[in-house]
Amino acid sequence: MLSVDRAASLRGAAAGAPEACAYAWPRRTRRFSATLFKLFYRWTHSRAYRHNERLWRTVSIDRDFDGCITGMRIGRHSLTLENASALPGSRTGACHLIAAGPSINDINYGVLDLEHVMGVNGAIALQDKHDVRFDYYCIVDAGFARNRPDLIARIVQQPLILFATPLVLWYIAQYFPLERMRCRIFVIEDVQYPAGKRALRGRDLHMRHACADELVLFDEERVLGFSLDMRHGVFDGRTVAYAGLQVLNSLGFDVVYLHGVDLRNASRAPRFYETGGDMQPSALDRHFGAYIEPSFRQAAALLKRRGVRVVNLSVDSALGVDIFEKRSWRSLTGLRTDIAQQMRA
Repeated sequence: MLSVDRAASLRGAAAGAPEACAYAWPRRTRRFSATLFKLFYRWTHSRAYRHNERLWRTVSIDRDFDGCITGMRIGRHSLTLENASALPGSRTGACHLIAAGPSINDINYGVLDLEHVMGVNGAIALQDKHDVRFDYYCIVDAGFARNRPDLIARIVQQPLILFATPLVLWYIAQYFPLERMRCRIFVIEDVQYPAGKRALRGRDLHMRHACADELVLFDEERVLGFSLDMRHGVFDGRTVAYAGLQVLNSLGFDVVYLHGVDLRNASRAPRFYETGGDMQPSALDRHFGAYIEPSFRQAAALLKRRGVRVVNLSVDSALGVDIFEKRSWRSLTGLRTDIAQQMRA
C-alpha cells in the first residue's frame, strides 16, 4: 500500500505537474499527533486563545515595540521576512486584484497588459490558460491552504511576494519544504486574532487605536474596519479579496481593479477553476449581508476620501455601483490603446 506522501507525488506526476510543484500530505501519525496537541491546547486555554491551537508548539513570533511582526520561525526553519522592509507605501499607480469568481472565465487575458497583479487564493490557476504574471499574492484563508496544497505549491515557487497569516504559513509548512520556497514572505495577521496572543474585542481595538491612524474601526460590535497599515494587521471582512484590498492600499497603489469579485451565489457557482463536482465549500453567501457588503461599503467611502479609486470589473457582482464603480474588462483594452496612441504622439 502506498504511503500518503508517495501517493500525493504520483497524483502530481499523473496530472502532468512538474516535479518542482510536488507537495506531500503529512503522514497519518503526524496528523494524529497534531490533532492531540490541538485538543490539549483547547483543554488548557480559554476560547480567547483558540486561534493559536495550531501554532503554539512549533511557531514562534518576534515583534517590535509597536507589536508588529518582525520575525517568524516554524519548527527549526526561520523565515526570511519582508516585514521590516520599506515595502509599505512604496508603490504607486494601478494594481489588478484577481479573485476566483466565475466571471474570470469571461475575461480574455491574452489581450490585456497588466503591469501589477495580485492574486488571492486560487487565482494562480489562471496560468493554466493565460500568461499572467503575479507580483503579489494574498492568502488569509486557512481552509484554502489546507484543502488545496496543489495550488499552494505553485504559488510559493514563483518569484512573487506572498502576504499570508501565520496559520496559513503553518499549513504550507505541513505540505511543502520551506527551504524550497521561491517567493518572498510578508506576514500579515487578523487584527482581531494576533498570533500568540489573546483575541481582541471591538472595544479593545477602539481603545488601542483611538488616537492612531493605522486602523479605522467601522463597527465595534461586529469588528468591521479597514487597515491603512498592514504591519498592524488587516480586518478579515469574511473574504480574502477584502484583505487583499487592504494590502494593496497599504503598498501605496491609488487605483485598484477588482477581477472576479462576484460574491453572488458562491455556494452554488463554482470558482473559475472548479467544476460542479470538485467545488470547495464557500461561506460568502452566508456572510455577505452582515460582514462583506458593509465592510466594502465603508471601505469604499474611506478610500474615495483618501483619493484611491477602485473599479469592479465584475459587472454582475453583488457589490452594487453605489459601492464601487463597475466597468467591463474590455475597457482595459481601450485604455491600453489610448496610452499607446499618446506615446506615439
